[in-house]
Amino acid sequence: MKCPICDGKLVRKKVAYAVYGINLGNFMADVCTKCGEQWFNEKTSKQIEEIEKKKGLFGLSKESKISYGGNSLIIRIPKKIVEFMKIKKETPVLVHPHGKNKIEIELK
Repeated sequence: MKCPICDGKLVRKKVAYAVYGINLGNFMADVCTKCGEQWFNEKTSKQIEEIEKKKGLFGLSKESKISYGGNSLIIRIPKKIVEFMKIKKETPVLVHPHGKNKIEIELK
């Protein structure tokens, strides 16, 4: 089979799969030898989704808005993420840019 992206060769092999930096395991995938793109079949995709749900990772990405608070901007963290990460009010964090379009927030 050929890669639909770059016409490279697809080979079947086990690959590690992670969500939000949490490793969910190794799964069989078709991997392009040229561009590295990976494709999972439907059965494997459902297996990965079930593992995500059991670990509470499924659907954690949420939109939020930036608001004002005095002279600062406030980023609201959605409740589901707060619960998953066990974040409490006044938890110290480290905030830094990660390129021009991403902000990383690390719990200290």
